[in-house]
Amino acid sequence: MQRRRDLWTLDRTFVVTIMVPSDVLGHRREFFYSKIIWYNDDVSINIHILSASKDIRPHSEELKSTAETTIASVEKLSPIRDVDIVFCDNQRATIDEIGGIGGFTPNANLIFISLNPRHPNFTKALKKELSFTLTHELHHTIRWRKQVKGDTLLEAMIFEGLADHFAIEVTGRNKPSPWSHALTPEQKKTMLKKAEEEWGLSTYDNNLWFFGSSLDVVPRWAGYTLGYDLVGEYLRANQGSSASKLATADASLFWNTTLYS
Repeated sequence: MQRRRDLWTLDRTFVVTIMVPSDVLGHRREFFYSKIIWYNDDVSINIHILSASKDIRPHSEELKSTAETTIASVEKLSPIRDVDIVFCDNQRATIDEIGGIGGFTPNANLIFISLNPRHPNFTKALKKELSFTLTHELHHTIRWRKQVKGDTLLEAMIFEGLADHFAIEVTGRNKPSPWSHALTPEQKKTMLKKAEEEWGLSTYDNNLWFFGSSLDVVPRWAGYTLGYDLVGEYLRANQGSSASKLATADASLFWNTTLYS
């Protein structure tokens, strides 16, 4: 979508809603809603709701409202900039355990929030899980801006662990996500020992460590749980530290081979 500079007043906070006819996007008689909640020469945070799905349309206002509130809460702790947040009906990329919501942040400028409006707990999840998920993903955009020293297993674990601790810090929720406590105490010890063999490798199998592509080798969500615990232990041992303050800290800071001793 081409930006028209005459639509905006620079250096001011404001809201603009743009409706683009469906034929531009290839959808018949549908509209794409884009809400730009901040724009100036340096910063833009854009909320996009892909509304071709009739199931997502009734939730559009709540999605926009929750996103705006979440962004404001995050910015009290960490500045964010130049991010497109895209909400879409995409059941395959959602997590059943949290009511049909999922997040993916491929780079510093783009967040996908996938939704399954047909999930029986979806309406409840919008109130209980959406802000937490979006906060988690916004933290990813902050960390993406840091030049990471290689995409290693340790970095991937800390990337996720910091994001969940940040989401707890922002939302005040005192219960971790299901992926952050997915292992038994014995599994934690076994997986930490296995992870130590691959900490510094960029050739690690992401699907194996984070999504359980081979459950007889690594349990589902093991990487998330280890990352959450590594960050959590550092925060406990270093009073005054926080996930927001450590958003761009080097992953090696959290290396702890005695975590479960």
